[in-house]
Amino acid sequence: MEGGQPEHRTQAPRPAAPNPSEAPSPNKPTAAGRRVPQRRVPLWTKDFTLGTLVNFLLMVNYYGLMVVIADYAMKTYHASASVAGSAASIFIIGALIARLVSGRVMDRVGRKRLLMGGAVFEVAFSLLYLSGLGLAPLFALRLLHGIAYGACSTTIGTIVTALVPDSRKGEGVGYYMLSVTLGAAIGPFLGMFLTQNAGYRVLFVVTAAVAVLCLAVAAALKAPEASDVRREEVERRGREIARAEREERARGFRVPRPRLSNYIETSVVPISAVCALLFFCYSSLLTFLTPFAEERGLAEPASFFFVVYAIATFVTRPFTGKLFDRYGDRMVMIPSFIAFVCGMALLATVYRAPAMLIAAALLGFGVGTVQASGLALAVRIAPDSRLSLANSTFYVLLDIGVGIGPLVLGMVQPLWGYAGLFTAMAGVALAALAAYLVVSRKHGTMRKRLAGK
Repeated sequence: MEGGQPEHRTQAPRPAAPNPSEAPSPNKPTAAGRRVPQRRVPLWTKDFTLGTLVNFLLMVNYYGLMVVIADYAMKTYHASASVAGSAASIFIIGALIARLVSGRVMDRVGRKRLLMGGAVFEVAFSLLYLSGLGLAPLFALRLLHGIAYGACSTTIGTIVTALVPDSRKGEGVGYYMLSVTLGAAIGPFLGMFLTQNAGYRVLFVVTAAVAVLCLAVAAALKAPEASDVRREEVERRGREIARAEREERARGFRVPRPRLSNYIETSVVPISAVCALLFFCYSSLLTFLTPFAEERGLAEPASFFFVVYAIATFVTRPFTGKLFDRYGDRMVMIPSFIAFVCGMALLATVYRAPAMLIAAALLGFGVGTVQASGLALAVRIAPDSRLSLANSTFYVLLDIGVGIGPLVLGMVQPLWGYAGLFTAMAGVALAALAAYLVVSRKHGTMRKRLAGK
């Protein structure tokens, strides 16, 4: 005792609550001298895996039918080549329609409901191919099937990108986009193999079964819906639009002006347009690779072209996603554009099989990485409240690039020849690289939006 005061036991002070900004980094030792590893946010969750599987099954169904539908129309309904080609391309029109409205519909009905509705129609339309309705109904079926596919693919893309942690966006989107790559390899293989060995009806049964499996997997997926804050923002925007329309009518405007922002997320248009320009070049491969290979006497190795293309994309996608997250988009996007330019230029000059397959690998790396990295940038740039519109905007512009490519290039191919066409596409891809350098400049709008999130 001292000074007549009772003696109290001194308790050790409680440790202060950890400050996230002062958390030990993987390279910084703690007071005890030990290095504490930084915990990584998990990526391969159950729902991320199921969402990626849903997209893969969608791609198998889409590509399995796309590669044979023109041949089916010519052999079954005696359609001309141009009409049969339109039966294939009208699918893209349906997908575009769906992508334009899916973002807005998702905000109103919910992601899971739109996904399930689209998947149900995927099954129904896939089964209708077995009915042999006729050429005109086939066009209507392809259009409606494209709408169902566009709704499903846009919605599942929104769901999966919402599941990916921000710190692993590039890696996660890269893995997710591998489902597109695998579907683009397995779908055409199934389509061509089954029609050559078993007939169209067997193919239609298999693609319908794939659609049923897709529906079952989608039903097991737990989709992250928009938060209450986001719903309030959507409702607030709706009230503001309604009030503005009432004010316009009061001033004598009877027809409200259409608002582009209801269907397009304008903040992602620049990077999406750059990627669409590269996909315009890519459409030349889908349209003219086969006749070009026959002209050069390379028809047999050309059958392996997209296999090598898919392998190159599959092998490079994981590490390019990690580089994207660690060092930024320029570290992977610039080499990808350069690889595509070199691949197109090489393809225009090939007369031997090894050179053609090397070009395939370069093009697979270029297209696959640009698509995945471009989507990762788009979902990072857009406000969280407009993630659905960001996904749909990105894919709308990509579909436009792939859709108008065959029409435009088909008009100039007779003037330039196949080799001249591929050389020109190398030049267009170089212009796309220049556009990307402008869009991604240090003090540009995209950088400011990324820094502000």
